Amino acid sequence: MKRLMLVMVFLLAVGTYAKNHESKVPNGSKLYIAQMDGGLDGFVAAEILKRKLPITVVTEEKDADFVLTGGSQKADDHWYNTVFNGKDKNEGNVKLLNVKDKTLVWAGEAGDRSLWWGGLKRGGERKVADRIVGQMKHDLF
Repeated sequence: MKRLMLVMVFLLAVGTYAKNHESKVPNGSKLYIAQMDGGLDGFVAAEILKRKLPITVVTEEKDADFVLTGGSQKADDHWYNTVFNGKDKNEGNVKLLNVKDKTLVWAGEAGDRSLWWGGLKRGGERKVADRIVGQMKHDLF
């Protein structure tokens, strides 16, 4: 009887975990990437294809299940930010919106500064997009 009870509790716990951790974006969903400041949209699209996320990128918003919007900004390029491991040179943020019920599904942001090399290592929009799509893959799929 105790074994049966333990098995039932275990199955209930596994079922609850699986339900709470299922993908927020179903595989095969259609994603439209809106134009973003700094050309971040092109880099994000390339990263999504490169990492083989289980979604389809569409070119028209009317065909999409989800819309990705956002932008990027370039910080001031002072010498002391590079030397003293200051701010990111490029930063970006995105929001994933569900078209059907107009809700925010996910949001992420990233910068291009290297933790080991600070401002001396090469960064840019490509690095920001790489980090954003990495967060997206981890959180949504």
